[in-house]
Amino acid sequence: MGTMISLALNDIDIDWGKNRRWTNHHWLFPPGSITDVVYTYAGGVTETKPGFTTTLNDAYLRLCHLGYSQTETKDKFERVLGRWNRTSDLRLSYADFHETLVSIDFSSLTSADMEPFIWDFRRFLLKRLTERGIEDDLSLEDFILEELDPVFTIRALADRVENRPLPLCWQHYDLLENGWVSLEDLTDIDRPSYMVNHTVLFGRLQEYSQATTVAAFDNWLRNRKVPRTMVYREMRNGVVTSRLTTMPTAVRHMIHHPENPYNVLADETLRESVEILLGVATKLSVPLPGLS
Repeated sequence: MGTMISLALNDIDIDWGKNRRWTNHHWLFPPGSITDVVYTYAGGVTETKPGFTTTLNDAYLRLCHLGYSQTETKDKFERVLGRWNRTSDLRLSYADFHETLVSIDFSSLTSADMEPFIWDFRRFLLKRLTERGIEDDLSLEDFILEELDPVFTIRALADRVENRPLPLCWQHYDLLENGWVSLEDLTDIDRPSYMVNHTVLFGRLQEYSQATTVAAFDNWLRNRKVPRTMVYREMRNGVVTSRLTTMPTAVRHMIHHPENPYNVLADETLRESVEILLGVATKLSVPLPGLS
């Protein structure tokens, strides 16, 4: 059967993989999210092991700021469906998909509810979609079972406010313990996505701050207790000068100026800078517009 890894909301598995075939969900979890959680095995056997844990609300805030606002999610879903329909004719609107998931009260959903679907939430979702009048054919089944990124499911479930306090857990330890992955494999970033998210979040915060220059925005960040800890080496007309800036500003410059050979953007620096920007964004007295 293989060694399993699963993403569960309130103890209901939303996504799973095994051995070397799995989806990385680490980015949904804030730093320091590893804690002891209960793993349940065949026959009701339980063991306590490390796992990534947060609330759906915390994951929701990360999703909203990292490319999955309501508008962005709808656009991405429709692009995935559009590619699927190059060779199919699946009539599934984002509204139907979203409303079906929002209608699910996860606080009352139990493992017993999943048993008729062989504990496969995707098949439970298929039934709920067909109950809404979506045509039940192989195209719908294949799309939900084989093509649909579970991030769309998580994002839609988070739009039901009652679901947000529920625990979200990525039970990774069996995969690690059995040698299929290292912790570094599980926590690697998707560098292109992180660079895009950093650029967008930096820009949105700068617009929010009303700072008209990057230097002025760096001051705004500094006033929000983001320290100036990084030296950025600027190259202009053959002359290299060093400037002490906040990490997000230095990372912004490195992303925007890949032609500059005097700075190296490490993955860990990129990850940390995104977390700094997320921390600033989630503490604003008025949320960034358009990210619900």
